[in-house]
Amino acid sequence: MTGLDFTVADFALSGVDTQGVKWTTTAVRGWHGGPPMRSDRQAKSQRAGSWPSQGHSGERIVTLTGVARADNTAAIEAAGRQFAAVLADGGAGDLVGVSDYGVLTAVVALDDEPSFELISGRHATWQLTLAAPDPLLYGPPTYGSASLASATPGAGRVWPRVWPTDWGIVEGTTPGAVTVANAGTAAYWPRLRIDGPVLNPVVTMVETGAWVRINGAILAGHWVDMDMANRHVLLQGQVSIRHWPVTFSGNWLAIPVGGASIVWTADTADPAALLSVFGYERAVS
Repeated sequence: MTGLDFTVADFALSGVDTQGVKWTTTAVRGWHGGPPMRSDRQAKSQRAGSWPSQGHSGERIVTLTGVARADNTAAIEAAGRQFAAVLADGGAGDLVGVSDYGVLTAVVALDDEPSFELISGRHATWQLTLAAPDPLLYGPPTYGSASLASATPGAGRVWPRVWPTDWGIVEGTTPGAVTVANAGTAAYWPRLRIDGPVLNPVVTMVETGAWVRINGAILAGHWVDMDMANRHVLLQGQVSIRHWPVTFSGNWLAIPVGGASIVWTADTADPAALLSVFGYERAVS
């Protein structure tokens, strides 16, 4: 037994289904170890060794193997038909693994034909091979938000002199930061959303100084989705805004191991403007 309960696209590979069929996952490959590494190392001509090259993780291949047991032939055959329909449309779905370590999820698609072999009229073995283009495994999702502060008056200079002098909150600054967790072993990219009205917003990671700036006005009732992993910035989640343009410094706000804090500023500070940060409790390689 693996000590893990798996679900693929809402199809449970552990426990008893509605037909009374008991599913058990007996082996799993590619879940606990890391993904393969790829690089462009070139052999040195007429010399030993190769030229160094930056490596990158390849896709993660997960192979699940198990057994299914039923009380009758009709139930085991129905189970096989349902199993064969998992991700059969060629799309992607969530692979969720639950163990004492916690819940981890990957987005996967079929990498090979599902195997469901009858051993008897009530017993079958099965195997499912899945590919995750994003090789990281993610913990439960997290959410945080921060609004922009309106300009507020401070006490200014008072007599007798006191330090520090209170000049109030500068317009366009964020009074608090969004704390983004990462209790895992690998950095990951969050997804951001900025709701207007706001002009020229800049999102910054406090720990690294990395920032992303949208050079344009997000109007009231409009928003911009920012997929940091794929470098996609879309108005209303659909329309590219490359023409604004979007500028950045650093690594597009990758959340390091241990977590980070994200703040934002802008040229305007409407109280209705909102930064939303969608992350994960952890990411593991």
